[in-house]
Amino acid sequence: MTIVARRKVLITGAAGGMGRACAQLFGATHDLVLTDVVQEKLDAFADELRAGGHIVSAYAGDMMDDAHLQKLAGELGGGSPFSVIHTAGLSPALADWKAIMQVNLVASEKLMNALDPVLVSGCVVVPIASMAGHMMPVIPEVDALLQKPLDSGYVDAIGKAIEGMSSGNNSVMDQGGVSYSLSKRGIHLLTERKAIEWGPRGVRVISISPGVIHTPMGLMEKENTPGALELIEAAPIGRIGTPMDVATCARFLCSEDASYITGSDVKVDGGSTCVIMGPGAD
Repeated sequence: MTIVARRKVLITGAAGGMGRACAQLFGATHDLVLTDVVQEKLDAFADELRAGGHIVSAYAGDMMDDAHLQKLAGELGGGSPFSVIHTAGLSPALADWKAIMQVNLVASEKLMNALDPVLVSGCVVVPIASMAGHMMPVIPEVDALLQKPLDSGYVDAIGKAIEGMSSGNNSVMDQGGVSYSLSKRGIHLLTERKAIEWGPRGVRVISISPGVIHTPMGLMEKENTPGALELIEAAPIGRIGTPMDVATCARFLCSEDASYITGSDVKVDGGSTCVIMGPGAD
């Protein structure tokens, strides 16, 4: 029997809504390397995929844990190109501002650093950002902070920025919303930096900014976060997004059809951003 090597794809947050859709879609053509923080959920999903004939490796762990990130990178290493779909993240309905910033941005920077030694020409990395990253005003001093999330004193410095940008009542939810938007703005900036750094090595980096998506986390935001319902209703396409909307975009970006796309952010938001921010706004 001739063995045909298949490309590997790492999917973080694999047991969540967008991660599951990506695994189900990519599993038809790729060997899956899945990770999530909850062992039982991840193992159950991996078994479900294996029962359908997919080739799956699953590693539960914390994306802030350097040892876990090294294990994932080691699974991808071997000299062949691979793809990464980084969906793991927290929203305001799930955590406070500090946890949101650490999981959404600090862990993403750590993941990029862990991947660096095993990248080869043809690799593609797709971090999931958010339309929320386009909603905050661009403040150069804050952007400078967002581009150095591993610096000592970063959490205290960004915390002061979040406090200053929050509304007068300075509520926990309001701080969480600002932190979420800034963390996703940070993903946009991280995408651009890594596209510039890795482009000469033949590696592409493209972020996806979903709108409100019909996932457990998205539905929780709809019920608990002020303004989330308005984002859905703003979409001129007339519906909430689905996890598969994001997964099919990721599949295109990882394909050769997208070989000249890097350093960009693709909005998968049904047009909500352009309605809310106005035509011509970034």
